[in-house]
Parts: sequence; structure tokens; C-alpha cells
Amino acid sequence: MAVRPNVVTVEILVPAFEVSTVSLAELPDVLRSIPVSSSMGLTLDDGEDDCVIVTVEPEFSTVTALRDRTFYHLRLVDDPQNVSVMTGGEEISWPKGCLLPREMGLEVLAEAEDREVMWARHIWVEQ
Repeated sequence: MAVRPNVVTVEILVPAFEVSTVSLAELPDVLRSIPVSSSMGLTLDDGEDDCVIVTVEPEFSTVTALRDRTFYHLRLVDDPQNVSVMTGGEEISWPKGCLLPREMGLEVLAEAEDREVMWARHIWVEQ
């Protein structure tokens, strides 16, 4: 089995746009340096066939994962109704049941080093 690169692209969207890349192991230290009021996107193994995308806002997070050429949202509760939320300073529509507590998105990203464990621990719905 090939060794995963486990590189996270960190995009701080608000208050000012910044991009950096860090290893998954370095991510906790980097996150401690970013204000909780920031809006950010975190992509594990960007460009790979099984990337994991986490959006982190001050009040919530979202997790989307690519598997077998299909994107899936992590679902916390069974509520498919779309709601409007602000992410990265823009309004988007997102399934209400796929809005997660802020820290949960970060926890799932930490689990994502082992994708099979990540997939088994959570409920995923096709995007």
C-alpha cells in the first residue's frame, strides 16, 4: 500500500486570504495560531482521488470527501433541508443535517489519515 502524503492545504478566507500547506501532524499547532473568528478551508491531499475538504466557520464546520469519483457530505442528523449559511464571506446553500459543530470538522480531518476508519465512523450522503 502506498504511503499517503497527508498534506493539508490551509486557506484562511476571512479576515484576509492566506494559503499554506502543512503536514497533517503539524495541523494542530497551525490551527492554534489562527483566530477562532476566522473562516477557513482545509483540504487533505488536494488533487487526490480521496481528498477530504473541511470548511471551518466560527459557529460550524462541514466535511466533504471524495471517494470513487463521487463527493459525499458527512451527515450528523437526518435533515436534508437546505439552509443558507455564510462561509468564506459568501452565502451558500447546505443540507441542514450536514452542518457540524465547529470542532467536529477538525476532529474528522485528524481521523482522515486512515480513510477507512473515517468512512466507517460516520454517515455519508452523496452530494
